[in-house]
Amino acid sequence: MLALLLALQTVTAPIDQAAFLAGCWRQDQPNGVVEEQWLAPGGGMMLGMSRTVRDGKARGWEFTRIQVVDGRLTFIALPSGQPEGAFPLKSAADGELVFENPAHDFPQRVIYRRQGPDGLLGRIEGEIDGKARSIDFPYNRCTSGN
Repeated sequence: MLALLLALQTVTAPIDQAAFLAGCWRQDQPNGVVEEQWLAPGGGMMLGMSRTVRDGKARGWEFTRIQVVDGRLTFIALPSGQPEGAFPLKSAADGELVFENPAHDFPQRVIYRRQGPDGLLGRIEGEIDGKARSIDFPYNRCTSGN
């Protein structure tokens, strides 16, 4: 009986795989900044948002969430007023999540990889007109001054 109780205590919800995303992340660029904010897991989901500012103007934004859909952890994005896109989890490792939707236009993959205690790499990749493309978002954890 004790073994069963110990096993039950170590069971985690699927959303806990994404807990490393929680917090504020920032990528400074020569002419602006990309910011991404994630709420900690709660109620079986995480909520996120991002904003890209270039030359003093908001150039893009995105509302995101990670939750279980049809039994699979799924990244769902609503970027800059475009139609919602859903990317089921393809693979997970400690500090890394790969979401994939081969039927989506671009990107087809959304990847998050922890890089130390204060770094996060966000990456989107896929094909445009049959050519492989990718965009990296190397983030640092926001400090109180950001």
